[in-house]
Formats: sequence, C-alpha cells, structure tokens
Amino acid sequence: MKKLIYLISLSLITIALSSCSQSNKKLENMTTQKNNDYLAIVWENRTYVPFCPVDNSEKGTQIGIVNGDKKDQVYEYKNYSTDDWIISFYKSGEMDNSMLMKEINVTEIPDNLKSDYEWNKK
Repeated sequence: MKKLIYLISLSLITIALSSCSQSNKKLENMTTQKNNDYLAIVWENRTYVPFCPVDNSEKGTQIGIVNGDKKDQVYEYKNYSTDDWIISFYKSGEMDNSMLMKEINVTEIPDNLKSDYEWNKK
C-alpha cells in the first residue's frame, strides 16, 4: 500500500512539474502590420494574413503573444507547420473565436480550407 501511495505521489509531482515547465515556456512576442484590408501578424521574417475562422479546438500549443498583450494569443495550428499557418486568438471572455492565419507566401492550401477574403484569392 505504501508503495502504491509513493508511486501515485511521484506521478502527481511529475505531472505538476511538467505542467509548470510548459507554463513557464517563453512565448514569442509578435507584432502587427496594418494593411488597407486586414491586420497581419509579423513573426521574425514571416507575415501572416487572416485566412478563415476555425474552431477553437484546432488550437495547438500557445507559441506567442501579440504586441505584449497576454490576451492577444497565438497558437500552433494542429498538424501544420508554424512556418505556414498559425492561429490568432483574442481572449476577451466574450465570443472568443480563433482565426487561422496563413503566411502570405503560402500557395498550397489544404483541401478542407477555404477563404472568402479577397487578399487570399490572388
């Protein structure tokens, strides 16, 4: 019985440490760039433009914040490279929606995605 309690305690400590190290991971600080039609996110040498709304369940790991605002969050898009796709999410507490952002030079669009924005139709 003592061995079982020890193993459970050790497991809980491991989970807590893992969770703590993930929350302490340094988030990238990204910026914005205003265009006539949209607000882009700039990260290193890449520019991401709004592509289409996606379900919040599509968010992967949080990778950054925009302009130092902890509520303006950026996430990985599940199963896709952050070189091509990211998800922008503003945590307001009211109708929090996720926007899929496409790196401006990406031309190969997954079959399940469609954008109605003019700047993506060029």
